[in-house]
Amino acid sequence: LPLRCSASEQKKMIAKRKQKSKMTTCDELMKRVEQTRMNLVERNKQAIQYFEDGQGYENGSKEIEFGTDRGQLQKERQAFQYFLAAAMLGHKDAMGIVGIYYSKGKGGVTRDDRKALDWYERGQAAGDSRSARNAALFHAQGRGGKYSDPEYAMRSLQQAANAKNARAKSNLALIYESGKWGRHPDEVLALKYYRLKALDQSYWDGWFQHVSHI
Repeated sequence: LPLRCSASEQKKMIAKRKQKSKMTTCDELMKRVEQTRMNLVERNKQAIQYFEDGQGYENGSKEIEFGTDRGQLQKERQAFQYFLAAAMLGHKDAMGIVGIYYSKGKGGVTRDDRKALDWYERGQAAGDSRSARNAALFHAQGRGGKYSDPEYAMRSLQQAANAKNARAKSNLALIYESGKWGRHPDEVLALKYYRLKALDQSYWDGWFQHVSHI
């Protein structure tokens, strides 16, 4: 006669199988988490490398053997490709630069305000102050397929200023001085932002002087 497990033994075996299944699932999950972590590390390294390559082409440290005008355009095109690759991997500074390329039609890129604003907003969400400032200007002017939204623009500009973006502070000073973007003229706030910008400029001037003597 075939051996049969008792009802209690069958329940224990089922419970063990379930427990083993849970443990296996947990182990697989931990492996996935670790793999994702490693992928993120590699992703960040690759993004930084692409960004640095883009800078190399843009500032001329990576040479392309063409005539002056053609060579410059080729460098900018190559730089854009690397900046775009870095941006797609999550590099916040690259996002802002890609936005500038689309905004200005730089490097032979077709000018596209919608794409420019999209990348500015991505960069802003990632914490890039230059992107936040440029997004503010687009929203204030109603560019990129958006209606003019001075309130949103002011919040974005303030975000950039809080992140120590000197040009954003200069913009805020001018806005409060002249009463733009729906704001009443306010000499006190205008002077505040002019002073903050001056302090930042003094700091960086001193830093560059210090570096030049190292």
